[in-house]
Order: sequence, then structure tokens, then C-alpha cells
Amino acid sequence: MFRIISKSKASKFHAFTTRVPGMSRTVSSTTETDKYFRFTSGRWLWNEREQNEVRYTPFDPRELIRVSCKATGARSCTLFTKLEEGSYNKAFRLTLDDSINVIARIPCPLAGPSYLVTASEVATLQFTREVLKLPVPRVITWSGAAQDRTNNVGTDFIIMEEAPGVPLVKRWTQLPTADDVRPALQGILDLERKLESLRFSRIGSLYFKEDVRPDLRDVPLLSGDVDDATLRLAERYCIGPLIDRQWWRGDRAHMRLDRGPWPDTLSYFTAAAKNEQILIAQQSQKPTHYRRKPTHDFPTHSKLLSMYIDAAPHFLPTDDDLCAPTLWHPDLHLNNTFASSSGPGEIQSIIDWQHATVLPFFMSMSVPPALIYEGDKIDIHQPIPQLPANFEELTPDDQAVCRLELRLAYRQKWYQFRVSGDSRRKRGCSLPHLESLMMLPTYVTRAWADGILDLREALDQVRANWTTIAGPGVPCPIEFGSEEMMEHKKQMEAFQRYKAVIALMNSRLQCGGDGLVLDKDYSTSQKMIADVEKLWDENITGSPFPYRDGEYSFFLS
Repeated sequence: MFRIISKSKASKFHAFTTRVPGMSRTVSSTTETDKYFRFTSGRWLWNEREQNEVRYTPFDPRELIRVSCKATGARSCTLFTKLEEGSYNKAFRLTLDDSINVIARIPCPLAGPSYLVTASEVATLQFTREVLKLPVPRVITWSGAAQDRTNNVGTDFIIMEEAPGVPLVKRWTQLPTADDVRPALQGILDLERKLESLRFSRIGSLYFKEDVRPDLRDVPLLSGDVDDATLRLAERYCIGPLIDRQWWRGDRAHMRLDRGPWPDTLSYFTAAAKNEQILIAQQSQKPTHYRRKPTHDFPTHSKLLSMYIDAAPHFLPTDDDLCAPTLWHPDLHLNNTFASSSGPGEIQSIIDWQHATVLPFFMSMSVPPALIYEGDKIDIHQPIPQLPANFEELTPDDQAVCRLELRLAYRQKWYQFRVSGDSRRKRGCSLPHLESLMMLPTYVTRAWADGILDLREALDQVRANWTTIAGPGVPCPIEFGSEEMMEHKKQMEAFQRYKAVIALMNSRLQCGGDGLVLDKDYSTSQKMIADVEKLWDENITGSPFPYRDGEYSFFLS
């Protein structure tokens, strides 16, 4: 059954296009259709078979075209194009009747339970468009939500309007003046302010009421002062299970775990750790494939989780405003922000709301990825960014690079200045452990795969500020012996060396963190890996050579 609502980084990879004069001649051969199912945006230097498996998504292109035509009233699909794909979904542009473009999105197995992933994304798109009046694509029809339900397409999907404009990443460095870039900056800030304006009743993810358990449907969606018009529009929605992929990945997908929704911040924080206690109890005897080396032992990990659970009631904010459940975009970077194709950078659309969550407000108090300065020419920590001291000695080309990076640094500073006057954010920034607080659930859910160093470091920061955080006279349940911390410091230093080497290697290989490269670079990069392996020194890096099948993978662990 379909539901009709109404009648990633700028990629360097190519798209596949098939001309479809009539539905009877739609892509038909196995070879021709297979490219739509498999990952085609490059190759993986290690763990390639497994990376491709978790992204392989078969479906019936003919039926997807038929559904799209029926939902829009079109007579035919004249062009079927596979767009640049991300790790969690495949996207296709369907040109209908030679004039109308719609986008079809299909979640990959890696995304999590497709029936919930799809339902939550559609509800979030509809809510942000209808209730918050945000510029997001209009959903035309979709299928998802019911577990074990099938459709003729063979997978869950979303058919939506194509976003107007162009990805902001294509114009970001080409907006030369403040007047050109200010509309984009203001548009992102306005988006955040609208999201912050509503406080939800629970922590989790957004759904239509019919897509969650009956016992969740009667809980009001919003809390606090809400006008009658908003309450009426919100009646069809509710908060259901958290759809954050980290809570569903790997063996977790098949386990009975607490994924919410939760009534408060403490319940959410402690659920993260209790779920991991269940997981590691079952994982401790399994092979260490895809985990970061050297791996840690079960007792050490279990001890950290127990300390975290005992400390959580004391280190969480007591300020209701800071803990207010707030909807946030899961990945607000330049590729997901569409702007006008010429003139000032007016925001036209915000795309990719897959895995959107409703979390405590303080967890969203970082600079949005779209505005983070990532260059290395400007000291972003200065109150007012400046050109480097040796600027006059640089070549004209290097000076041009520095001027561009200064503009990019100013954009981050502009955002930080504009939000600095918000009283709620001021209170959040006054927390001595804010940075650790924002990351602790992620450190907890990733520790079995990524190692315990980040989790232990964050807990130690909480311990160091305990009296300020919890108040005088409250015993601190986080305890580390002197020898343990000496060993931790040694391991952290080795890990920093390891990260520096990996960053350098990835830069030379021109690959992402899990080894994704362009097809044309695959052979050259494989040869480079073979050469580097001969020189790898585990005593310096603290880790065995990581560029091999079975070694660490963020996506597979």
C-alpha cells in the first residue's frame, strides 16, 4: 500500500541515465538494472565486498516508474537517472512527460530498518514543511513503516519533488561579498531558530501516529506554550523510537534494545549505556573484525559503562530549557543546503532529513557543519580571524587562498557571534563539561567498535569538574587509579599519532575514512597501500596496519 500525501558532498562521481521512451521499454536486462542496485560511487580499498553488500538494494525500476507516474498523473517517464549516492540511500531523478522532475529515494540496508527510516523521514519532511514552514521538498507518495509488508517496487521508497536551486557547496567559495553570502548565513540561522522554537514532549524521532505502537499515539507531541494553530497541525504526529543509525547498526538491529521514546534526558543517556551492556555481554567472545585495534577487554569497558550510569543523574543539566527535546537536522552541511543558482545565496531548500532525531537542546549547540571552517591558513580560535603573519611573503596564489579562507573563517565567526546573545545558549556554554556532555551518548554507542579512549577521556573530564557540576558533598562515582590514567595518557598519545598518520595516508590515497576512492584511482591507491605496509611501524602508531580486509570500518562496526 502506498500513501499519497499530495498530487551528499559535491560528488566527483558520475550518474547513470537511461532513456525510457515508454514503460514497456524500461530498463530490462540484468546487467543494465544491476547498476541501480549496487554501489557505483567509487570503490573501497579494503573490506570492499562487505561495504558493497550493506549498500546493495534491489528493486523493480519499472514499478517505481509506474508508481511515480500514477502519483503525479504523468503519462510516461522519459528519463531515469541514478544520482550520486550516499552511504545510506540511493536517489534517482525521474523525468516525467519530458518536463517534470521528481526524486525517488530508496534506503540502503546500512540505513537501519527501512520501514521506520522511511516513515520517520517522511513525517519529518511533512512536519517541517507544514508546521514549521521550512523550505523542504514536498513528498508526493511513499511506502514504508509496516514491518514485513511488501510492495511491488520491492523496497520502501519516497517520491518527492526535486529541490530547487543548487547545492550551496557549488557556490560557497564563489560568493565574494558579504551581501552575497549573508542570505545563506541568515537562512541557516533562521532554520535553526524555527527548529528551536518548538519543544517536544519526548526524546526519539518523529512519525505519523499510525506508524508507531498504539500506546504511543495518545501522548501529546509538543510541550510548553504552543498556539492553537500549531497544536492542530501537530495532531497527526507523535514521537516514536529513535532512528539514529548508531542505535540500530550491526547486531543491534536484531536485538531487543531500548530505543525510546524517552520522557527525559536521563532515560535517554542511561539507555545508551544499558543497551551497550547487553551488546558487549554477547559480543565479548566474538571475532574482532572491523573494530579498531588494539581492542580493549570486556571488564574495562563494563566498568566505564557502570560509572557512566551511576554518574549520569549528577552530570546532566537540571535546566529544563537546556534539556528540552528539540528536533534537529541530522547533517546540515553544504551539500544538503540548496541555494539560488545565481545572485545572492538565498536558501531554496534543505534536503536529506533521513535519521532526524528529537534530542535534548544542549546536544545541538555546535556550529552546523555547513559553516565550520575547515582550512588550515587561518587561526579560527582568535576572536577576530586575521591573515597569517607572513602573508606579504607569500606568492600571489597562496595569498588568494588565504583571502578565501579568511572569508570562510568569518562565516563561522558570524554564526557564533549571532547565537552568542541567546540566553539559553549562554547557560549551556557555561557548563564546564558541555563538550563532553554533547558527545557522551555517541562515545558510549561507538566504544565497542572505536575503542574506549574517547569515553574514558570524557568521563575523566567530568570527574575533574565534579564539584562544579554536581555540587559540594556529592560523591563522584567516576574513579581512576594513577596507574590506569598513566596508561590511558600513553594510549591517547599513541592514538593521536595513529590519527595523524591515518589523516596523512588518507590524504595521499585521496580516500575517505573507510577507504572509498574514485574508480580511476583504485589501482594506484592499492599499490600505494602495498608500499606503505612495508614501512608501517606498529610501535609508533600503536596499531596494526589498518588498510586490510577485516580491519577497522566505521560503517561495518
